[in-house]
Amino acid sequence: LFQDASSADIRKAYRKLSLILHPDKNKDENAETQFRQLVAIYEILKDEERRQRYDDILINGLPDWRQPVFYYRRVRKMSNAELALLLFIILTVGHYAVVWSIYLEKQLDELLSRKKREKKKKTGGRSTDEAKLAALDKTERVLDKPQWHDLLPCKLGIWFCLTVKALPQLFQDARQLYVEYKETKMKAKEDALAKAELETLQKEKKPKVKKPKSEFPVYTVLESSAYIPLYDHGASIEEIEEQMDDWLGGRNRTQKKK
Repeated sequence: LFQDASSADIRKAYRKLSLILHPDKNKDENAETQFRQLVAIYEILKDEERRQRYDDILINGLPDWRQPVFYYRRVRKMSNAELALLLFIILTVGHYAVVWSIYLEKQLDELLSRKKREKKKKTGGRSTDEAKLAALDKTERVLDKPQWHDLLPCKLGIWFCLTVKALPQLFQDARQLYVEYKETKMKAKEDALAKAELETLQKEKKPKVKKPKSEFPVYTVLESSAYIPLYDHGASIEEIEEQMDDWLGGRNRTQKKK
């Protein structure tokens, strides 16, 4: 087949070769391997995108170490342990580079600040900042170069050892906190029970006060201006009736006035 063969030509060629290379008809020892290779080639060529990639590899060749595809294909074939080891090495080297960059930056700052102080001493003479500059010279930082124990694996190992050493103390502190919490809880429960008992005792000892019976007040009418007729026991019934009429008439008049 040519590179510009159509999909129909590829399909026809695959059918023809599959009849020849099928393990039932091909008596060769590598018949199964040849048939699998044929199927893989057909799976690539029948898809337009995969065929385009295959043509690109035929023209330009496989990617070299300068292309990201080269590393991607290498990493994709690695196992999980190999990937973890590679990542650990990359992180270690990166951490060591960062430590050295910090050291060099601090050293550069110290060098620049020292030159500035020397210039001020030469040009300024006895200035007010001379005491400060002398103090800075005395308290000049001593920069240590990064050592092997500053690497990330060593830092992780030291952190792990310190954590293991601190575990008994952490367990003891947690246990102590739990005991204190339990004691405070029991104390609060006992205080609540004692308070409830005290309230019940106070209720029992409290004397019962009899409530006084309510007496209804007697209403007495005191009218100084009221007319109280005086009857003569020796008078006749007609006279008493006249007196009553007079009294009732006078009472009606006073109520109308009010």
